[in-house]
Amino acid sequence: MREFLKAPFSQMTLMSAYLSGRERFGTHQGVKGLEFERVMVIMDDSEAGGFLFKYDELFGVGSSEKRLAATRRLFYVTTSRARSSLALVAYAQRPEEVAKFVREAGWFSDAEVRIGSLRH
Repeated sequence: MREFLKAPFSQMTLMSAYLSGRERFGTHQGVKGLEFERVMVIMDDSEAGGFLFKYDELFGVGSSEKRLAATRRLFYVTTSRARSSLALVAYAQRPEEVAKFVREAGWFSDAEVRIGSLRH
């Protein structure tokens, strides 16, 4: 609660817009049943906690069958929302392995895959 109260007021108005559905962003679970012209799916296991789903496992890193099935369902929900354009952003411990997996699986061509690093 103390951390929440430290946030500037401008963040409160943004949070209010998000919670009331006036913002153009949604959670992976919150977009089920909706459609959008363009969709960007941000996948970050470190922020998700990883106990119900884990994107690393979807991309061939890890082996929990139950969690993999849940991740596949969530991945379908998010990626099937796009009408014309879909971008996937995967924050991964081993991005080269993710890139290799999506290329070999035929999900994306070499030209469609980019590997970058975060600068702090």
